[in-house]
Amino acid sequence: MPALSMMSTKKYFKVLEAAACMTARLPGVEDQYEDEILQAAKDNFRYGIGLKELLMEAARKNGYLNSRSSVIEVEAQQYAFGINARFSTISIGETLANVANKFVMRGWDSVDKTPLRIAKIRPVTDFKQISTVSLFGYIEFEQVGPAGTIPHGTLGNTAYSNKADTYAKMLAITRTDIINDDIGALTTVPQKLGRGSALKLNALFWTKFLDNSAFFTSGRNNVSTDTGQLSLIGLEQANAIFEAQKDPNDDPLGVRPEILLVPTELRSTAGTLMNSEKIKGSTDGPDGNPWKDRFRVESSPYMSDSNYTGNSTSAWYLLADPEVLPVVEIAALGGRVEPIIEQADAAFSYLGIQMRGYSDIGVEMQEYRGGVRADGSTAD
Repeated sequence: MPALSMMSTKKYFKVLEAAACMTARLPGVEDQYEDEILQAAKDNFRYGIGLKELLMEAARKNGYLNSRSSVIEVEAQQYAFGINARFSTISIGETLANVANKFVMRGWDSVDKTPLRIAKIRPVTDFKQISTVSLFGYIEFEQVGPAGTIPHGTLGNTAYSNKADTYAKMLAITRTDIINDDIGALTTVPQKLGRGSALKLNALFWTKFLDNSAFFTSGRNNVSTDTGQLSLIGLEQANAIFEAQKDPNDDPLGVRPEILLVPTELRSTAGTLMNSEKIKGSTDGPDGNPWKDRFRVESSPYMSDSNYTGNSTSAWYLLADPEVLPVVEIAALGGRVEPIIEQADAAFSYLGIQMRGYSDIGVEMQEYRGGVRADGSTAD
């Protein structure tokens, strides 16, 4: 194995990246790098690498002459980021961004992910408004005559729109972090950015989904108000409403609900209804449970959050598979909902490292036939 000083600049920075991830205790770090890189990181940074050492190593590789100094000044930081570098134009910024993106999911996963499980993810290529034509139209097959002419169908004129926008935040690894040699800042900052991205996704999603009084209506035959409590009777009534829906041609919809969406206050009840072999009914004896394993239970604390219009501790929903008939859709640039973390470009005239995180997403309601809302107001 070549000595660290003899490695190519690209491989050298990869060793620094691996050393930072190992010091910050990245789970599964052994699967992230080649054995040669991992071994070089272990051999050269046996006791881990600090943030100050990381920057100084990069500055030296890029030709910083005052290499014996242990103090990170503006000049050393500029060399680390390839500004006025003597030997290399490779920046520590790429290394920092790579490390950050390996830790961003910790913050992302700390926030409720229900939207990703009940919505359709729509990949988009730009920020223009897009339209999705409804599944329904005059598409029933017709008999082909002797001439072999196939009749044309129509997709209908119902379309649903959506649009991705950019949401972002910038945070800094401060001068104090550098002086304190705090490698943990490389994990804390991206975790905060990851969490911030997930919070924005939820805010967009539940603002649209819960303010649904004009979406779930009796006129659309997708609301249950008579026996709406989450129970055997409530499920039976809501399911009957869902399966009685018709398409625009007055044909049976033919799509069954797959998801039982409830606020956290009803999670236990939903779990009991879906998991129990028997449920006590109207008589004293135990009855079989016709709903066991029928729906996939999803639950979110946002559904009863008073900060959102339409919140409720009792309302629940039956939803179709979002890949078949989505009630709500998340548009995402390139299909990526998760945030991207970058070391921000800047003229570094001060000590500190800026990182930016951004997501390109949008949320819109789509096909009203794909769900039924039960208000939960009536007891059995």
